Amino acid sequence: MSSQTGKKILDKRKIFDYTVSVCSFYRIIYTLIAVAPLLFRSASGGWFSNWPYRFYLSNRAACGNETLTNFPFLIFISNNTELSAYAMANGNDILFTDFTGTNRLSHETEYYTNGTLWAWVNMPRYYYNSSKSNNFYIYFGTNTAGSMEEKTNVWDSNYLCVFHLNEEFAGTGNSDIYKDSTRNLRHADDFVADTQTMNRIYKSHRFSNDYALIGATGLPLANKFTLSAWIYPEQMNIAGGHKIIACYQTVPANREWMLDVYSSGRTRAGISSNGTANELSASATAVINVREWQMISATYSGQTGILSTYKNGVIVSSAPVNTSAVYNSGNQAVIGMKAAGAGEYFRGYIDETRISDIDRSSNWLLTSFSNQHDPQNQISIGSFDEYGIPQITISAASSPPAIAGQKASFLITADTTGNITNIYINFGDGSIENHTVNSSSVSQVYFHTYNSGDTFLLSAAATSDVGKIRTNQIYITPAPYSMPAAAGVETIYLNEGLKLKWRLPSINQIRRVVIYRNSLQLAGISPVSSDMEYLDRYLFYNTAYTYQIGIEYPVGMVLSSNIVTRPFCLELAQKIIGSSGGSIGNLFSELVIPPGALPGDTLVKLIVSSNLLYNFEPGYAQAYNQVRIETEPPSSFASNARLSLLAPFIDNKIHLMPDDGNYDRIFTGSENRLTISSYNNRAWIPAYSRVYDKNVLPNLNYKILIMDISDGGIFGVGIILNTAEYENKVTVKNRVFAPQSSYSAMSKVTIFFPNSSFEEVTLQIYSMSGKKIYERFIGGSAGMVSWDGLSDSGRMSDSGLYIAAITKGGRIKNSYRVQIYLVK
Repeated sequence: MSSQTGKKILDKRKIFDYTVSVCSFYRIIYTLIAVAPLLFRSASGGWFSNWPYRFYLSNRAACGNETLTNFPFLIFISNNTELSAYAMANGNDILFTDFTGTNRLSHETEYYTNGTLWAWVNMPRYYYNSSKSNNFYIYFGTNTAGSMEEKTNVWDSNYLCVFHLNEEFAGTGNSDIYKDSTRNLRHADDFVADTQTMNRIYKSHRFSNDYALIGATGLPLANKFTLSAWIYPEQMNIAGGHKIIACYQTVPANREWMLDVYSSGRTRAGISSNGTANELSASATAVINVREWQMISATYSGQTGILSTYKNGVIVSSAPVNTSAVYNSGNQAVIGMKAAGAGEYFRGYIDETRISDIDRSSNWLLTSFSNQHDPQNQISIGSFDEYGIPQITISAASSPPAIAGQKASFLITADTTGNITNIYINFGDGSIENHTVNSSSVSQVYFHTYNSGDTFLLSAAATSDVGKIRTNQIYITPAPYSMPAAAGVETIYLNEGLKLKWRLPSINQIRRVVIYRNSLQLAGISPVSSDMEYLDRYLFYNTAYTYQIGIEYPVGMVLSSNIVTRPFCLELAQKIIGSSGGSIGNLFSELVIPPGALPGDTLVKLIVSSNLLYNFEPGYAQAYNQVRIETEPPSSFASNARLSLLAPFIDNKIHLMPDDGNYDRIFTGSENRLTISSYNNRAWIPAYSRVYDKNVLPNLNYKILIMDISDGGIFGVGIILNTAEYENKVTVKNRVFAPQSSYSAMSKVTIFFPNSSFEEVTLQIYSMSGKKIYERFIGGSAGMVSWDGLSDSGRMSDSGLYIAAITKGGRIKNSYRVQIYLVK
């Protein structure tokens, strides 16, 4: 006997969970003895020697479809507790490796204090199509004599200068104040009177009618460059533009290269190498916003002759220029002004100013912006990891985990970044074992016999070669006898649902079998047998489920591993049904055909037309869970077939696919006004149907709608929009019909009528002379009848006008009379 109870798994019952080969048990408790702050490592890479602590940093892929070489990647970590506790106060012990944990990466620390870090790391390869290869480790916690920085190796040889502009110094005219991070050491002299800074990438510097003079001589640009900076403009009203980076010479002629924002608030780059007109590439659309941080860049290639500008890593202008070389003189480049004292100054904040002697790719610039715009969310910080902390697990090799008086086996695994030296086991009944090992990874089965059914605390401790210890423990309650779980589980996808099949190695002591779906009890089955099965037909289309089979014993329950199904998508159910009758169904419909309803073997099809939400929307077919019923060869039912449609409810709301948030607008208040509707090739006609409720799970129930039908067609779950019309209106499909036409849709007339009391129905067809030529008696769920033109004698009736009389309950006063026209 099967019962649907809908209860959650009770914690009070002893539950034995088993997986494919390893078991865990009732009242499992894991205890961590805290020698170091945390236990678990976040990745399995090797370990950089002599550094005790690390984090694993997961990084995104590079933008675009290009693997970038020697990319300077910005890392920002804010107020990290472990960094603050274990790193040196000045951050000198911080270093980075790639994802292997051992290959060191060059880095520059722009700022560190109390667990907050701004650093640039050189990525030899920054992949666009690989996530793991882009990840890092950050190590710390070793007292070192000097800094672990290798900042000049962060910036490739094509960088002529890189300025973070986070220095502050009162006064002007001071040499080498703004430091160049590249190996070129082209430090900039300070002619900036303002000492105000603003946080962008750590800090930026404010410029106002002043400038910074780069290096001692001009920059060796030839036929390519990339200029880039973050800017926060405070005004844009100077006619000549606001220079961000520029190099300008008036003698012997006006020659320059520059990146600026000109007075209309657009990005612009320029080159003049011939002493005449300045060749410009200016954006007509990319507006530079006042008091907002933006990354502005320009690239030039003498090979292509194209000068381009970028805003926030996206190209905004591109133009050919009439020069193949960038003007190169001894004049120094300037940040914040056209030239020393030459005006066209930038007013606002500037940060991360960079000049390269190559044209960086658009992918490089977009990746730079993505990284620097939101560096904190560019990486994910893994768990804190300490060298030499072991991991240890305990599990059982059978279910139940132990049987009193019989040998039980337990799998203990342990590993660490160094070596495990010792495994200590306390079985909880006075038995203790101490095993010496010398390996970075241990996986060993240990045996023990418990002699009673008491509850024991089994604990195991692993010791590493640096003296760190971790303990894990579980409670073991030996069973009085063997408790095998379900075996040989199969899932079979049928038109009407999902069938589970399984075997029971033994049925001794088993009380019942319980089926769980998504952790809720779906059914309890008793008595049990060696071979069992269960059909779950209360499923949703395109939905996956997780099942477990529980075997209940007097002392507890054994649960199977999770049985995860694929989404159910079967749309066609078909079956040959003969004159003796039969039934056919799918997930939301069932058709029961009585004996004698079909003349002989007939292929009956149920085809899912649609089960989507939009079919309830105005302008669409107003029916849900639509099914098309067909027969081959085409046949009417001599006696009515019974059609059932299921409408699922979750938490008392109709289940819709997809749920687009329009439930209240379409359905609220209509949950109890559902009926079966039939499509007449133009509109949906509500038909009278019986409605029953069936509870399946605590949050899942169905409304089952039932009606008798005399013919195939398209049916669905509809809403009664007009109760008065629903209770009184008669609708005719094919009032003019042609039984002998090759167009099968016109071969019969179908009449839909109210039958609120579900009374027995009689259909009579009369000629205009008053002669009755056809009569049919129909059971009590009918809301539709049909006639194919055949008289009671089996002869096709003549063309002409006829009267169809439908009588309910044998009362003439309850008759409906409809005029119909037969055409031969």
